[in-house]
Formats: sequence, structure tokens, C-alpha cells
Amino acid sequence: MLVRYSEIAVKGRHTRRRMEELLVEGIRELLSRSGVEGEPHRVDGRVIVYTSRPREASKAISRVFGVKSLSPAVETVFRDLEDLVEAAYNYFKDRVRGRIFRVRARRAGSHSFTSKDVERLLGARLVEAGARGVDLEAPEYTAYVEIRGERLYMYDEVLPGPGGLPLGSEDPVLVLFSGGFDSTVAAWRAMRRGSRAYLLYYDMGVEEARDNAVEAASRLMRLYAYGYKPKLYIVGFRGVAMIARSSIRPEYQLLAIRRYMMEHATSLARRMGIEAIVTGESVGQVASQTIRNLYLISSGLDIAILRPLAGSDKDEIMEEARRIGLYDIVSRQIEVCGRAPTPTPRGDPEAFWREYEKIRGTPVPEPVEVPLL
Repeated sequence: MLVRYSEIAVKGRHTRRRMEELLVEGIRELLSRSGVEGEPHRVDGRVIVYTSRPREASKAISRVFGVKSLSPAVETVFRDLEDLVEAAYNYFKDRVRGRIFRVRARRAGSHSFTSKDVERLLGARLVEAGARGVDLEAPEYTAYVEIRGERLYMYDEVLPGPGGLPLGSEDPVLVLFSGGFDSTVAAWRAMRRGSRAYLLYYDMGVEEARDNAVEAASRLMRLYAYGYKPKLYIVGFRGVAMIARSSIRPEYQLLAIRRYMMEHATSLARRMGIEAIVTGESVGQVASQTIRNLYLISSGLDIAILRPLAGSDKDEIMEEARRIGLYDIVSRQIEVCGRAPTPTPRGDPEAFWREYEKIRGTPVPEPVEVPLL
């Protein structure tokens, strides 16, 4: 398996080495968790994994953050250009027969020939083998060769990875997690940027919603987490919600509840040594997520508030949930907060803070910790 990365390659020498080590450890852990034998090795600009089960290995490696793409490949050693072309010809000749193709070659190291020399000579040989022709822009088949020192790698697939940065390369975050589309994709995006995510669920007393959130959190972490022990923190919040609904004006109830969540999450994050909270809010998606209301909900908090979905619409978020393998679970989640009256889209600051004072300081139980791996 040839494993490629992109962002890591442009980092400074010390940072790059640390990120490469995290990438290798992530690949090793997800292979082991998937029951696939394979040992990753760092080479200049690549990670190479030797395995007898390339399909299963591909599925595991394609979930490692920092991986741009990967290819199941065959490796051989060559002596010179003629030997290289002969080896590649024997590998690809039956694959290109009757098809329109192209050759793509890449090199790393010092050689007496160029990548274009390889493409030209190998392409000519493969035409003689019975290919229908060459099309450099829209071929039916691409023969890839990669030369690294005296080793030749041959493949015809380039599978996408999640990209981003390896987990652990950034500081951890605490995610306000409901188990629905938005918070799940937001957590995934934060992890994709290198942050180990811990999840925080506010339990309104709806058992089905709580169970769905636990299932979504477990699936997310089983698929994508490595290098740490992720947890879901469940906080009983039904009492706060009941007081809010009995004492606060309807148009400010949801805003006040969410403000209380943000204050509580900030306090918990500080106790955990975490400096950023992640939410699934998208600007303008619902009335509580207008610019004014986002300001009221989070103003004055002494912590970084990250909103990875701020510029995404619902269709994009749902499609991303499908692509990362979580759509079936998160689509079942119940919108508990959505049962509150629709808030005013532009809360008045004085009225908001006056209403919020009615629940400020309401006791909240200590969170229950649920291990996710």
C-alpha cells in the first residue's frame, strides 16, 4: 500500500517528523483494530504498508486523518530503465489490452532518466501489446508507476483518504454533541484538523435520544479515533430545561438553554484542560443560529468557540454524514431542543440577559462518563 499525505509535507522539519509519526501510529492502530496484518514504514514523502489483504487494509487506512490518498501496489526492484520498463510492461500488458489508456510516472531519487522517459517508453510498449490507443485527458485506464530509488511500484487505483492532519497534532477539543447530523459532522471535521475530540451530551430525559447519541458517538470513534481513549460525557439537563420552560418567555427559552450549555461546557472544558469548544451551529440554518443569537449564546465566554459548519448548508452536512459512514445512525436522532418554542431570530440583549438570569446557577449533576472504545 502506497499512502500519500499533502499538508504534512509542507510543515517544518520537526513538525513534519512528529506528524509523520502520528500518521504511522494511526495506520498501525486502525489496521490492528480491523484485524489486518500490516506494518507501516516511513519513506521520504510516503508511508508504505506491506500486507496480504489490500482491500481490508485500504478500508482501514482510508479512515486515518492525514492520509490524502492510497493505492494498492506491486513492488519490485529494477537495475536500469530497460529493466524498469520491462517489469512495468509485464504487469500492465493484459490490463490495457483493448482499452484506451495513459501512463503516469513519478520519481523520487537520482536517476539517469526522467518520468517523461518512462511514460514515453512504457506507453509505446503497451500500445504494441494491443491497447486501443492513448488518451492523456480521458482514458479508460491509467497505468501508474512510481519510482523511489531502485524500487518500482505499479498500480491502477488511487483511493481517497480523509485528508487533514493526524489526530493528536492539534490540541484536544470538547464537542457539544447531540448525535444528529450537525454535531456529528462538526466533531468529525474537528478531528480531521488533528484534534482529539471528547463529546458532551446534554440529556433532556428522552431515553431514545440518549441511546441514539451514544450509538452515534460510538460509531464515530470506532471508525476514526486512534491514539487516545475518547469519551462521551452525559449531563442530566432536564431540570434546567423544565425551569426554563416554566419561567422564561417562550421566544427566549431555547436561547437561554443553549447559553447555559455553553457556560457549563466552558467550565467542564477548563477542568479537563481543554481550550476550545466545538459546536455544530451553521449560520442562519435555524432561528437560534442567526449572527445575533450566536453572539448572545457565546458572548463573554473565556474559551475558543469553533464552528466547523458555519458556512455549510444542510444538504452538504447530510451528504458528508453519508460519505463518512454515519448517515444511517444520525438520521434517526430526535431533535429534543427543537421541541422548545421557536426563538426570536434577533434577540434583544437586555431582554435575553434578563430572561437568562432566571436559570443562571441552576444545579447540574456531574457528568456520567461513557468510554467509546
